[in-house]
Amino acid sequence: MTVLIIVLVVLAVVVVVGALALNPVLKKKGDAAIEGARAALGGRDRVTLIEPKAVGHGSEPEEAGGLRGQGVLAVSDEALTFVTWAPQRTFTILRSEITGVATSAADARAMDKATIEVAFIGPEGPAKVSFRLPEVARWLDALGFDWGPEGPPTFDEL
Repeated sequence: MTVLIIVLVVLAVVVVVGALALNPVLKKKGDAAIEGARAALGGRDRVTLIEPKAVGHGSEPEEAGGLRGQGVLAVSDEALTFVTWAPQRTFTILRSEITGVATSAADARAMDKATIEVAFIGPEGPAKVSFRLPEVARWLDALGFDWGPEGPPTFDEL
């Protein structure tokens, strides 16, 4: 029993030390993805909203080009772009190609983590791409979600 406890403590220490060692590497990759997203949208001034810790769930159909994995989601008046952390790849949809936006959240006004789904016209025809985000309502509003007669929720300043 004592050996098991020692092994578990050593394993926990190795995990903590590994996480501390990888933290600067991950931060650097995240910062590079943020800059990549800004560049894809034409620079820092053009970005309307940016989320550095979004998760891409790919697209339906896969041929539409949606990316999977941890990345940065950013939107401007002209486009929506997703840049993965590693390897750094970029997926961009022009705002004029977006045909709809929906959410998996039971209450679209909720600020909790949920998935947004963006419908668009891709090179092969209609497609969908989805992303998991911490503040769904803000993104739905930025992408033109139909809030109905109540109108959009009020947001705190960023």
